[in-house]
Amino acid sequence: MKKLTLILTICIFCIPFTFAQKYGHVNSNDVMLAMPGIDSVQMKLVDFQKELSIIYENMVNEWQTKKEKFDKEAGTMSSAVRKLREDEIRSIENRIYEFQSTVDQDIEEEQVRLIAPFQEKVQNAINDVAAEHKFAYIFDTRILLYYDGGDDVTPLVKKKLGIR
Repeated sequence: MKKLTLILTICIFCIPFTFAQKYGHVNSNDVMLAMPGIDSVQMKLVDFQKELSIIYENMVNEWQTKKEKFDKEAGTMSSAVRKLREDEIRSIENRIYEFQSTVDQDIEEEQVRLIAPFQEKVQNAINDVAAEHKFAYIFDTRILLYYDGGDDVTPLVKKKLGIR
């Protein structure tokens, strides 16, 4: 009986300590947008898209030029030359379609590459704030459906990153 009383007493005193965890939330998007240099990411991405657009336009112009020339001279060509020019035009069309199908993926990969260093800094700052202030959990408000309570650590993360 003494053992049972001792175990119950220990449980009663220990349970509050095991459940007394600190919860926090952060708006990492707000932190990212406030970071110095983040605006250069958008400019670099726009430049990248312009570069891809120029390549696309050049391919379309090449196709149009060859197609117009082919249409003009089609009646005077031998069948061997006609076949060669048709294959050449089809090859350009295929390159255009292939380029179109991969360009969105290229833009997304470039965006991920450019943003990754900023995300890493934010994550490291969140980790540091959690450790310094003894948070058990820090949630991102962008993906929370509901929260009531907890501490907003966004200002602490911004301070850690030197953002006002």
